[in-house]
Amino acid sequence: MFRNHIFILFLLFSIGLNAQKTSFDNYFTDNTLNILCYHSGRKAVEYYTIDQTYITKKWAGTKTKLLDNTNLGAHRIEVYVHNTKNLIYSRNYCSFFEEWQTTPEAENSCGNFEEVFRIPLPNQDVDIAFFSRDSLGKWFLVEKQKIEVEKTEYKKLDYKLYDPYRLNIASDNVNTKLDIVIVPAGYTQKDSLKMVSDLKLFTDFLFSKPPYAEAKNKINVWGQCYFSEQTGIPGLDSTIRPNSFLGVSYNTFNSPRYIMTPNLFNLHEILVNVPYEQIVIMCNSETYGGGGIFNFYATSYVNPKNGFVLIHELGHSFAGLGDEYSQNDTEVEGAPQCIEPWQKNLTSLKDFSQKWKDMIEDSTPIPTPVTEEYINKVGVFEGAAYVTKGLYRPYQDCLMRSDKPFCPVCTREINKMLDFYTE
Repeated sequence: MFRNHIFILFLLFSIGLNAQKTSFDNYFTDNTLNILCYHSGRKAVEYYTIDQTYITKKWAGTKTKLLDNTNLGAHRIEVYVHNTKNLIYSRNYCSFFEEWQTTPEAENSCGNFEEVFRIPLPNQDVDIAFFSRDSLGKWFLVEKQKIEVEKTEYKKLDYKLYDPYRLNIASDNVNTKLDIVIVPAGYTQKDSLKMVSDLKLFTDFLFSKPPYAEAKNKINVWGQCYFSEQTGIPGLDSTIRPNSFLGVSYNTFNSPRYIMTPNLFNLHEILVNVPYEQIVIMCNSETYGGGGIFNFYATSYVNPKNGFVLIHELGHSFAGLGDEYSQNDTEVEGAPQCIEPWQKNLTSLKDFSQKWKDMIEDSTPIPTPVTEEYINKVGVFEGAAYVTKGLYRPYQDCLMRSDKPFCPVCTREINKMLDFYTE
């Protein structure tokens, strides 16, 4: 009888996997549809405009986990079979536009930002729905647009492409692994030897800390061979000209160490021959800086002795983790926290049951005092996300706060995301 139960469970599991695979084959072909959008608006106003589309060979993402149920991020796209409620693909993300909405300029002027969505190529017409969160953290529909797969005039790409570097290839079956591509910025052809050395350095950094150190068999790391117009990253050094093709620069939104690029169309188009789901921009600079936006991209300067910034920014861009430090750890009160933040390593205690409550010992008080007794214990410590009051973090210190190992809560969330991308 026991063996019969095992057989039935195995049969049901196999049927489930086959059903998911069949679902992909029913709705998609093994190619990628790249959708180039403008995300525009100002504070409390936004809209999307599809500018162009193009097709690239193969689909690098998972074929079995087509729906994003993480509830992370500030935005979400959903793909439906046209004129139906049949949801066939979804992904959550954050954006440059979201950050723009918090700036003083967004009060009275309109911002216009590039975004690129990559979905498996549908085999029939689809509707794409764009969602954002409101002030209470609830999803609302911004708009819905139709894509006529057969009638669309796709953009033709004509770029000089180089074979990507195979830095850590766990499997050539890219659909079963997390594919990360490292894009060099600020390297000319004269810097080619340094570029190759730094690509290897970044790969070593990635696998230098748990849980990535134990996940080499789940991750493919590719390096794109790309050369910039000049050496270095503009924004702080007046001798380096701005407005390169990639557009990577310090001083984003007037934050000196924030390295980002608004040129999403160009960034993705130089990657048309690389399988990827996550992007890391490796900046040829030894000046401290970086950035990370969930399911957008991460950036980091090159520190030959320490990869803390790279791994910290991947915490944002890959796992959707929030910063756990306060603004210079001074007494910044911050605004009243009336909702629960979507980041899984932050809480306002408005709905803590959905966070890491299951990882706290019964004897640990909530909130938890920052004392010797609770060092290296999961708790609820006040001070996170740039404020000292009203928001809480799960550990006294963690890689999302300083150059320490990831705490158990962040480790769990990273592992969940690794499982989402891999099979």
